[in-house]
Amino acid sequence: MTRYFFVISALWALLPITMRSQEKESIPYDLKKPVEVHQLPEVLEEVSGLTYFDRNTLAAINDEHGRVYLYDLVAKRIKKGENIKFSGRGDFEGIELVGDYVYAIKSNGDLYRFSTKMYEVVEKIKSPFKSENDIEGLGYNHVTHQLLIALKGKGDTEDVEVKGKAVYAFDLATQKHVKLPVYILKDKDLKRVLGSKDTKVRPSGIAVHPITHEVYMLASTGHALIVFHQDGRPKNFTTLKRSLFPQPEGITFSPEGDLFISNEQEGEGGTILHFKMKRGG
Repeated sequence: MTRYFFVISALWALLPITMRSQEKESIPYDLKKPVEVHQLPEVLEEVSGLTYFDRNTLAAINDEHGRVYLYDLVAKRIKKGENIKFSGRGDFEGIELVGDYVYAIKSNGDLYRFSTKMYEVVEKIKSPFKSENDIEGLGYNHVTHQLLIALKGKGDTEDVEVKGKAVYAFDLATQKHVKLPVYILKDKDLKRVLGSKDTKVRPSGIAVHPITHEVYMLASTGHALIVFHQDGRPKNFTTLKRSLFPQPEGITFSPEGDLFISNEQEGEGGTILHFKMKRGG
């Protein structure tokens, strides 16, 4: 399978054109009008990761514990007895279901995998990352069959120097981490595009659209959703309303293209916002 590696920093120069043609480069969601807001229980106050599990069910993770919670979108509650402990305490920041396997990642790069058919057996996958990389997002690119790993901290790894915020990949076919980042974002490019000296965007979640194959990246710092074409060109930059998105951390899609974004919320349970995909949009 051909694999594509894009350096976004080199493409940000195209973004002013994109912004001037915003109507043509829109995304098929109204991010001001969720069709449903799910209020989560206190145990998911710090809901840091989200993935589609099966019909009407999302899997969520709390960033303080190695435990997966299955949330029923119809009953609007965590399924009784349906939480899966796979590790002890830790700063868990991303979760992704690929086939029969659940992958979860810590901010220091520790990557865990277990089968949905055998929760008791957990594999820890060696990683090139460290605490200073501060990993914040885990997604799955079904086109390249790779996990996408979004870094909030330093983009450098051993023998690789990166100026900007990086997204790396774990190749599921070879079971190896790809050495070079597949995406790089630079603050100076964002500042030039947005016209603000205070602009700082830090990835907090990442997912690939199941139908358009575009990459959707959440930024909790910066309160934004950034969407990229399949070839890596930036398509859309949307500032998120803070009253709806207090701290956007998790993002996932249903197979039909519905968008789900989770928010951490201090002092009460987090939220999951559900957005319907507009057909023909």
